Amino acid sequence: MFSNKIKYLLLVNFVGLLSILYNQYVMGIIFITVLTLPFVLFALLCYCYKRVRVELESVVHVVTKGEAVPIAVQLHNPTIFPIYGLKIYLTYKNSYSSKRYKKELIATIDGRSNLPIACNLSSGYSGNLEISLRGIRCYDYLKLFSLKKKRKDTIKVAVLPKLTLMEENFVSNQSGRIVESEYYSQIKSGDDPSEVFSIREYREGDRIQKIHWKLSSKENRLMIKEFSDPLNCSVLICLDLDIPKGKERLALTDALLESALSLSYSFLSQKQYHYFSWYDSNQGICRRNRMITEKDLFEVIDGLLEISESTGMGSPGTLSTYLACYPMEQYTDILYVTGEISAVKIDTLAMLMANKRNIIYIQDIEEDAKEGEYSKAYGKEIAELGMGLSLINVNHLQSDIQNLQLN
Repeated sequence: MFSNKIKYLLLVNFVGLLSILYNQYVMGIIFITVLTLPFVLFALLCYCYKRVRVELESVVHVVTKGEAVPIAVQLHNPTIFPIYGLKIYLTYKNSYSSKRYKKELIATIDGRSNLPIACNLSSGYSGNLEISLRGIRCYDYLKLFSLKKKRKDTIKVAVLPKLTLMEENFVSNQSGRIVESEYYSQIKSGDDPSEVFSIREYREGDRIQKIHWKLSSKENRLMIKEFSDPLNCSVLICLDLDIPKGKERLALTDALLESALSLSYSFLSQKQYHYFSWYDSNQGICRRNRMITEKDLFEVIDGLLEISESTGMGSPGTLSTYLACYPMEQYTDILYVTGEISAVKIDTLAMLMANKRNIIYIQDIEEDAKEGEYSKAYGKEIAELGMGLSLINVNHLQSDIQNLQLN
C-alpha cells in the first residue's frame, strides 16, 4: 500500500507539471480531479466499511485427525459499490496447545450481493480446533487507504483421534473373571438372584426355584422371576494426561488419547465391558465412565476434548485422585496409559486393587538406546511389584498400538 501512495504522488506531480506546461482548461480539470480523487475514495471506503458484514460458519462439526477441516466465511455487501480489496483475518489453534496459527484470505465482492468463501484448514493432532475470525480490512479502489473492522466470531471443530483396532487375541487374553458388579444388563436376563430382571408367565422348562409364589397366588397363575445378568466391568483403563516438562505437549497428548481410546475401542468390539477414567483439570475431579456401547466411547471422547491446554500443569496426580475417589474398587486388570513414569506413580498404582496391572508408557524417544535406558530405570521396580510395562513410540504410533503386547 505504501508503494501505491508513492505512485499516486508521482502521478500528481506529473499531471501538475503537464498542467503548468500546457496551460489549458482541460489540464487544470484533470489535475484537480487527480488531486481530489483520494478524498472521494476515502469517503466511499468509509461508506462501504460501515455496511459490509462478515460471518464465520462451520461446514462440519466433527472430523478425524488428518482430514481437512472445511469452514466458510459469508460476506454481505448491501451497497451498490463493489469492493475489490477485502482481506479476512483468521486464526486457529488446538485446545491442547497455546500455539496459534494465522491465515489470511483475499476476496472481492460485487455490490448488493452475498459471497461465500470456502477454506480448508488441517490439524495433524486430535483436539478441539478453535477457529476465530479476528476481523476484516477494506481497501479503496487504488489501495491508498484501508480500514480494519475487528470481529470476535469463534467456532469449534472436534478433531477425533484415529481409533486403531488391536489384535483379537490381545482382548481375549485379558482376564475374564467377573468381579462383583453393581451394573446389570438392560436387554437380557441372567442368573444373579440379587436383582430381578422381569416378571413373566410360566413357560415349560422353567425352574421351580424361579416361581414367584406370592404373585402367582394373587394372579391365579404361575409367574416367573427372571434374574439379572451382571455386566463384567472388571477392566479399568486409566489415562494420565500429565505432560512432563520439556516434551512436545501436542504430539504426546495426541498419542496418549489415541492409545487409550484405541484400547477402549478394541475392548468394546469384543464385548469386553470396562471402565475408562481420567482427571478432568477443568472440573478438578476424577471422572470414570462405564463403557458398554460406542455411545459411551464418544461421550468419553467429548469429555477429553473439552480439557484445556492447562492439563498436567500443577494438577494433582491422576492415580492419587482416582484412589481418593474409588478406594475400594476392585478389578481384574488395570491398564495405566501415561507419558511419564515415576516412583510415586508406580507406588500409587500398586495400591489399586487388581489382579494384573500394566503400564503403557507413551514416549517420544527416537533412539533405541535411549528407550532402553529409560525403561530400565524403572523396569526392575515395576517387575518386582508384579506389574507389566509396554512401550508405545509416538513416531510409530499406529503400528505400536496395533501390535501392543501386555506382559
